[in-house]
Amino acid sequence: MKGIRILIIISLSLQFFCFVLPVSGQNSKHNIIPLPQSYEKGKGYFVITPRSQIIISPSSKELSKLSDLLKERLRLLVVQESNGLKSTLGYSNTIKLELTDSPELGKEGYKLVVEKKTLTLSANTGNGIFYAMQTLFQMLPAEIEDRNPSLSFEEWRVPVCRIVDYPRFEYRGMHLDVCRHFFPVEFIKKYIDLMSMYKINNFHWHLTDDQGWRLEIKKYPLLTEIGSMRSGTPVGRNIRTDEKPYGGFYTQDDAREIVKYASARYVNVIPEIEMPGHALAALSSYPQFSCTGGPFEVWTKWGVTDDIFCAGKDETFAFIEDVLTEVLEIFPSRYIHVGGDEAPKTRWDSCLHCQKRISELGLRDANELQSYFIRRIEKFLNRNGRQIIGWDEILEGGLAPGATVMSWRGTEGGVTAAQLGHAVIMTPGTPCYFDHFQGNPANEPLAFGGYNPLKRVYDYEPIPAGLKAGESEFILGSQGNVWSEYISTGDHVEYMAYPRAVALAEVNWSDRKKRNWDDFIERFGKHISRLEKRDVNFSRSTYIVSMAVERDSTSGNMKVLLESDIPGAKIVYCTDDQNGNGQYRKYKGPFSIYETKTISAYLTIDGQRPGNISSRTIYVHDAFGKIPSLNSMYSGKYSASGPVTLTDGCRAHPSSLRSDWLGYHGHDAELVIDLGKETEIRNVNIGFLHNPANWIFLPTGVEISLSSDGANYIPAEGIQPELLTIREPITIDFNQIQINTKARYIKVIAKNRGTCPPGHQGAGGKAWLFIDEVMVNQPVD
Repeated sequence: MKGIRILIIISLSLQFFCFVLPVSGQNSKHNIIPLPQSYEKGKGYFVITPRSQIIISPSSKELSKLSDLLKERLRLLVVQESNGLKSTLGYSNTIKLELTDSPELGKEGYKLVVEKKTLTLSANTGNGIFYAMQTLFQMLPAEIEDRNPSLSFEEWRVPVCRIVDYPRFEYRGMHLDVCRHFFPVEFIKKYIDLMSMYKINNFHWHLTDDQGWRLEIKKYPLLTEIGSMRSGTPVGRNIRTDEKPYGGFYTQDDAREIVKYASARYVNVIPEIEMPGHALAALSSYPQFSCTGGPFEVWTKWGVTDDIFCAGKDETFAFIEDVLTEVLEIFPSRYIHVGGDEAPKTRWDSCLHCQKRISELGLRDANELQSYFIRRIEKFLNRNGRQIIGWDEILEGGLAPGATVMSWRGTEGGVTAAQLGHAVIMTPGTPCYFDHFQGNPANEPLAFGGYNPLKRVYDYEPIPAGLKAGESEFILGSQGNVWSEYISTGDHVEYMAYPRAVALAEVNWSDRKKRNWDDFIERFGKHISRLEKRDVNFSRSTYIVSMAVERDSTSGNMKVLLESDIPGAKIVYCTDDQNGNGQYRKYKGPFSIYETKTISAYLTIDGQRPGNISSRTIYVHDAFGKIPSLNSMYSGKYSASGPVTLTDGCRAHPSSLRSDWLGYHGHDAELVIDLGKETEIRNVNIGFLHNPANWIFLPTGVEISLSSDGANYIPAEGIQPELLTIREPITIDFNQIQINTKARYIKVIAKNRGTCPPGHQGAGGKAWLFIDEVMVNQPVD
């Protein structure tokens, strides 16, 4: 049989190179995601029919399982199946799975050779064969994704081609937080299915946090009896809860089932057991492992609590090691994630046990005590043949020797760790946090904040600038994170994760030099029907028209700019879409606007509308387009479009912190608007943001003064608002400023309260003041 196999391989190779027509670059038309390293198109097709054969060579248990998986997928279509190992001689329409030994392919690479009579999937490992199968499925019609067992077909054509493919990065991850909200086993399986479809190979399962403990630990049953349930869940961004008991957990059998399911799809499951912080659910169950002894309740808030595991008690470490012992029995992953993030040192600073530990070990401070904590857990895991991953805070106080760092607070932690010779997984909030908005917040479900549209994800480069060649080798890859504070259903998880996970999959797999946004979004367009067949509630936000108002540098007029990230798409718009009966026209370029209008627009691709209509009201008032002079500077972190943000006619959305608002940190906002000529000032309307969860408060006072010459100002009216007690983000208009006098210059001073008020989680810290549109003589809606 060995001789026959070698003969066949040589024959196939000669046949292939007789007819292959190499295609330059990536211009050959295929819809494969992630983009393969090499794709060469030939002439003709391999035809799959009900009589096609599936064979394996050499015979092995792993190839047999993969053959069964392939048959399972094709069983929807193929009536007859081959049985066992067969020679290809004498057969046409043969699909062959073959293990090889090719240094070029590495552990996860593959070759997919499609000829008119034979289709060969070859790789060094089962991983590669599985990924070759995913590529093959994407070359078939979308009906391959349909799970309807009664579906039948006559034949399907696979274009003759030769693909050589392998990943750029070894770590390609997706994360899911099941603590803030819990998701059932069947959904976790679906999540893993979608990951494997796009060659994502690590599932980071966030199992414990302040808001819930989600994994059964037999030695400590209270972790799930008490720690898995909370008394309520925050309503929106409010600190008020719904007062409804909420919870759930996975039995150890559930977890083993998921690990087995993922393993069959070549997805590694990495459990995260948070420590020393984010431990309130555990401490509610076993308060003796805290610094104060409790009592505690499973947290009903989002954010960070001061109560963490006590680092001064040996009993704490015995408890954690017992927990991890059971975790290791369930999860074979080389990596165990231990958290390490957002661990306030407040309790440690006043804890006798912790201070004694610091003194006995000669540590300088609580940061070094955290380093001791993580190092001690690492030694335990290393003794048991595992390695730790931690969020980048584990760098503080000194990094454990063999730790892998997950860099989430920007890129700095990843850079530092790589320079120290540590493995790094990049997952910075921008653009890898998929709980952030992906479209205009006005049109999106509630999200944590931030803005990570699909193109920003696709344009991401995991290797941070500034790393030297030897240092960049420590970047293992990147990961998309889905935190679930505001995500309570599986449908919503899918909406937030897809298609952004697809874009990140290509970032992690494909050659950076070959990646191209226009090409990607065209290929993804062909995947829409595949995701629909799988009942995936993916987002279409990237197919929405974005709107902006910009000042023309030549004429000084304010113009409406309509844009799309979709190449080849046409934009149509109207300015009078009342009740859906507006007259839409083709967008040809920026257009001027002279009165308040609601602009509506949408995309068309090949005559079809892939996304929803987006609308925005542009308020034209007497200060419209007049660029304010600023006497105090806003923060570079919240700068929107600069000073013109205040007079561009676009009202800010409460969640669009970075794109719509000017933010002032700890000091007042002071500005002057020159109207260009003396104008009858009837009223002034100013928008401010109230969002205490993000330390943003209304001004303590607003002063308006007027001038005809820009030098001598006369006070008009001031407002002293009360501090609101609501926690929901809301835009508050100061619109009762009635003036009724002539002036050319308007000065506005908005008083920042300086610091967060007593009782607030940031009490004493600098407060933010966010200001938006300053409208002059605009009637209030």
